[in-house]
Amino acid sequence: MNSPFLLSAYEHCNRDGFWSRDWEKEKPDEHQFMQKCINAGLCTSEKNYGQYAGEEAINLGAEPGLRTESLNVYDEVIHIAHISDLIVTALRKPNDKPWEMAKEIPLDNGTIWKSSAYLDPSGTKLRRVCLVTNWSDDRHYSEARSWYSLGEVCAYGLPMQQVVCVLGARRDGKRHGYWSKGVLHPANKKLRFRKRNDVGTNFKESWNTIFREDRDEIETETWLQAMLDDGVLQDSLFNVDIQVPEPIARQMITDTAARRLEEIYSLKATPPQQFSTCNWPLPCVYRGCCNRGDSPSGKSGFVPIEQVR
Repeated sequence: MNSPFLLSAYEHCNRDGFWSRDWEKEKPDEHQFMQKCINAGLCTSEKNYGQYAGEEAINLGAEPGLRTESLNVYDEVIHIAHISDLIVTALRKPNDKPWEMAKEIPLDNGTIWKSSAYLDPSGTKLRRVCLVTNWSDDRHYSEARSWYSLGEVCAYGLPMQQVVCVLGARRDGKRHGYWSKGVLHPANKKLRFRKRNDVGTNFKESWNTIFREDRDEIETETWLQAMLDDGVLQDSLFNVDIQVPEPIARQMITDTAARRLEEIYSLKATPPQQFSTCNWPLPCVYRGCCNRGDSPSGKSGFVPIEQVR
């Protein structure tokens, strides 16, 4: 389990961090699922890396599966596959080498920092793919100061290019953003997303609303070009640069990370239960077994970390 995830879980609830050290849900949720698909596409040596990301979704959908409340899991997996294809194709240029994950490094106390970030081929900056429903100033500062961004930057002493992908709202197992949803002209079948001169006005009812997975005849590059032409790609995919803090601030952050990781790995007994964070900001995956007074197990849908890897 990577260090930013463990630290974030431990700050959310000590018990969450303790159990996340050794256990993981057998089936990933939508966010984890999509990150795995995108990672596969960015890191593969296959020529058609976007398609490879989509194929990874099919493989993951079969084993171990997707954790979702949607009644039609297959359709949701296909939906994620097409979004992953688009995102990877937009992120990785044709002549780019496969992306690589940043290697593990020791912190000052000897604790190993296990990264969740990618390392730029030049070795001069980190990369992170950040998937969000929407973007705001609050979300900007939350992500910039998270262990996934600021923690990684301080651990390696390298700036980060944080790539933000805005997916849109999720309803009934589908994302309703520009990566997955558009409209077609009823006659010439031109793909559009919004009016260039009057972005607040919708298209006429005669235009047909479509989802990406229902239109195989539309090439991935065509969809991306239409997003660019209508000015929505810039709203759906953009960079946020995270700089390395001043030496004193950086040292304070890495010292904090080292102490907390050492504390997490040295825990022998289950920490006390915390109640205020069980359902906020997201429902805790350990909520059920925790409230029953149990520990994670196969009966509650968990598997040991080494089994997942």
